[in-house]
Amino acid sequence: MRILFLGDVVAKSGREAVIHNIYSIQQANKIDFTIVNAENSAHGKGITEKIYMKLIESGVDIVTLGNHAFSKKEIVEALDRCEFMTRPANLNPLSGGSSMVIRECMGKRIAVINLLGCVFMPMSTDDPLKVMNEMLEHEIDADIIIVDLHGEATSEKILFAEYFAKSLTAVIGTHTHVQTADERIIDGCAFITDVGMCGPWRSVLGRDLDEVIANYVEGEPTHYAPATGPSVICGCIIETDDQTNRAVNIKRLQIRPD
Repeated sequence: MRILFLGDVVAKSGREAVIHNIYSIQQANKIDFTIVNAENSAHGKGITEKIYMKLIESGVDIVTLGNHAFSKKEIVEALDRCEFMTRPANLNPLSGGSSMVIRECMGKRIAVINLLGCVFMPMSTDDPLKVMNEMLEHEIDADIIIVDLHGEATSEKILFAEYFAKSLTAVIGTHTHVQTADERIIDGCAFITDVGMCGPWRSVLGRDLDEVIANYVEGEPTHYAPATGPSVICGCIIETDDQTNRAVNIKRLQIRPD
């Protein structure tokens, strides 16, 4: 099986790039299942039910979130209607929605879990290692288990992957918006520290360049509006063995605008 994971979708530019190009990416890479982190898809912070539906309609199987999951108040009321969307298990409010979604593909049950790191992430309510251990103790009924670990610290993500490598199929890091070059297979578990973003290429992590400079250099108060212009599309492709359900390959994907 070939699984596509696309990194943090940022604002209108990023979500339009994903929606308009996802089919061609799936076809070119013979993708069977698609996961997209969309926690920044609504004007650079949060997500709405409408955006969630557009992503699902475009061919996304599961949408994951992160520390900005509840930035748009309307999504809190819509969580239970978004059945193919995961919210971090260790982010308040802890009720509403699901931190694990299971879908079937090619006769396999694929579980996608969403967790926050706790290093430099004060909004995290608990250690992701502890939360993951508790989830595994309940024997997750799935053939393939993929974790979106939304975290700041590279060391924490590597530690998490090494610790759970024999229990998980993939640990994909999100949040920093910068794609790392350390993709690898650890004891049958695919891992990358950060898969990168799908957002404005000429920007500061998806934010408007001029506004960030005005704030950082000149000290002007700003709202950090998202940048416009063409987007880069970052992600990875995970290949699993149909007999063992273990990961056998992970490949970075990066499509830069012309």
